[in-house]
Order: sequence, then C-alpha cells, then structure tokens
Amino acid sequence: MSVVTHRARVMCSSLVIAALLLVQPARVHAQAGGAAHGMDLDRVIRTFILAEQLEVHANQPERPIDVELVSWIGGDYRRLYLRVQGEQSTLMSGGGEMQGDALYGRLITPFWSFVAGGRVDTRPRTVIAPVDFGDPSTGRREPGGRLTRGMLAIGFIGLAPGWFEVEPTLLVSDKGDVSLEVESSFDLLFTQRLIVQPWIEVNAAVQAVPEIGVGSGLNDVEIGARMRYEIRRKFAPYVGVSMLRRTGATAAMAHGLGERRSVGTITAGLRIWR
Repeated sequence: MSVVTHRARVMCSSLVIAALLLVQPARVHAQAGGAAHGMDLDRVIRTFILAEQLEVHANQPERPIDVELVSWIGGDYRRLYLRVQGEQSTLMSGGGEMQGDALYGRLITPFWSFVAGGRVDTRPRTVIAPVDFGDPSTGRREPGGRLTRGMLAIGFIGLAPGWFEVEPTLLVSDKGDVSLEVESSFDLLFTQRLIVQPWIEVNAAVQAVPEIGVGSGLNDVEIGARMRYEIRRKFAPYVGVSMLRRTGATAAMAHGLGERRSVGTITAGLRIWR
C-alpha cells in the first residue's frame, strides 16, 4: 500500500468520524426537544478566560515557563473555544513549543460538549536517523529549525462520573498523521480555598513523526498534582509536581537526543480567571 493511499484512507476515516459526530449532537438535541429553547438561551452571549497554568519549572536546567490559556465565547449550547498551550525556555530562545486551538463546541448532553476545529502546532525540528533511535550520536535539534503543522481536531469536553474533567481529542495533521491526546483532572477541596488538583495527560500516535521526536504507539504519560490557595476565587497561586514518562519509540528518540525517558518537575505558578 502506497503512502499516499494510506494517508487518503486516514483522512477519509477522520472525515467520516467527524461527520457522524456532527450528526449525533443534532439528533440528541432534537430528541430532548430543546432546540428552540437552546437558541433562546444562546441569545445571551458570555465570555470566559482562564489561565489554567502560568508557571515556571523550578528544577529544570532551562527554567522553562509553561502557559495554558483557555477561553470561550458563546451561550449554553454553542461556543467558540480558543486554547493556547506552550513552553518556552527562559535561558535560550527558539527552543520552545506552542499549540493553538480554535474549536466550535456544541452541547450534546447536560455535561458533555462535542468540539471540532483546527490546531496549529509549532516546535523545534528534530534531526535524527530513524533506523537508529537509540544511538545518542545520531540525534540533535536543528538550530533555528522549526516544524509547524496544521491539524484537524475533533473531540469532547465534559465531566465524567465523579466530576472528573475529561478532554479527549483526536488530531489529524495536514500530512495525514493521526494522534490522540487525553487530559483529565479533578478538584479535591480540602477547604473552600485550599484545593488539590491531580491530573493526567496521555498522548499516542498512529504514525511515527521523527521530525518532532514522536514514535508510533503510546508516546508518553504525564501525571501530576497542583495545590492552589484561592486568595480570591479568581486568583490562586499554586505549587505542583509532575512526572513525565516517555515510552516506546518516543522514549528511544528522546534517548537518542540525550534527553531522559522520565522527567520529574517542580512547579510554581498562578491560576487566574475572569
């Protein structure tokens, strides 16, 4: 099977899935008999901006700053989500990575919204011999070289039983590479102001993309927890810890670049919303 044929099949499959998911919300909404009522509710347009992470990784050699911003505008049934997530070293330029999402979201159940849209992903380009990922002498970051990809993104935003926030997202790049990311977190209230938030993020890919150091299969699992104190409801400093574990071919590529398979991080930051 040629590469072109394979990518065409992947793109077609993704479009079919997207079409089915787009049809399903409309059917469920109509069954609930709430279409007209939902349109009435959506006449009130609101906005929300959350800096979920604005933190420095205190124990990392490059002292990177990690940023995650989430915002939406719309009503109760339909919203436009904008998300930005990135990391930038404070000691060197050009080494960071950034992702930006623009997603249309539609409520399909009381606790779940379907989202679809696009993502732009930019990060340092990796130069590595794909047949010898485990050899440290074969990999390096290309100075000044960056890889920017456009991606189709479809997924869900919602609350699982137990009030776990869950965000699974399927991504298809402009070259037909398919990947999946799943994020989940939970707010554990010790008091009304002191809150611990355990979280987990899992990334997997169907195809290897050596240019950005990603192998096929399960790429990495990162777990962590942040403890914040809400001085005000909208302003909360926090400290946190996390552990990133790379797996499979992705771990081998990281090893080839002289990076560790497992990375522990201590963070300090602010959580702000309005």
